Amino acid sequence: MVDIEKRIVQQKIKEFEIKKFLTEELKRAEVGNIEINKTPLGIKLTVYVKKPRLILSRRGELKRLAEILKEKYNLDNPFIEIKEEENPELNPKIIAREIAVLLERGFNFRRVAYMMLNRIIQAGALGAEIELSGKLVSERAKAFKFTYGYLKKCGDPAYKYVRVAYDTALTKPGVIGIIVKILPPVDLPDKPKILDKNIKEEEVEKVGDSKKD
Repeated sequence: MVDIEKRIVQQKIKEFEIKKFLTEELKRAEVGNIEINKTPLGIKLTVYVKKPRLILSRRGELKRLAEILKEKYNLDNPFIEIKEEENPELNPKIIAREIAVLLERGFNFRRVAYMMLNRIIQAGALGAEIELSGKLVSERAKAFKFTYGYLKKCGDPAYKYVRVAYDTALTKPGVIGIIVKILPPVDLPDKPKILDKNIKEEEVEKVGDSKKD
């Protein structure tokens, strides 16, 4: 029993490392989800991205990555398939990466948060929250939350439906932590009224100035 549990843990760690590797290698295409499945022909890795052309236009790129996966992670005949993410604005991983890129380019963090909340709500989300933490306004690290709409915080619905992603932005003042939570348009028993998709800055619930020591 112990050996089985150990193998399962090792397999999960291996899958995490593979996904991390592919996400980093293909980050320009803005990776969303990665599925790893075993088939009779080998290991199939389906990568969902926002900008598939950035990968498919680079001849031999997928073959190169497959060779690395085979050697580095001992995968049996790995095959990488690229698919376009159907609704990237509802994928917190993609949103978090875009926030990181904008912060690294020097955009104001409040402006970025409002813009991204707008995009998420416009895409049909029931609610969203963006939390940024680090040296955003001074030399002392602080955390800011920007929330709009209906977002389950606890219980089974929160675990089942709320999508969460984490990322970091490497800015001149320091590292900025990013957490994005999105409640997609799912059918809930206590589903809220339809949100005004043209949100205004004053309608966003803001929690800031909390110290992060």
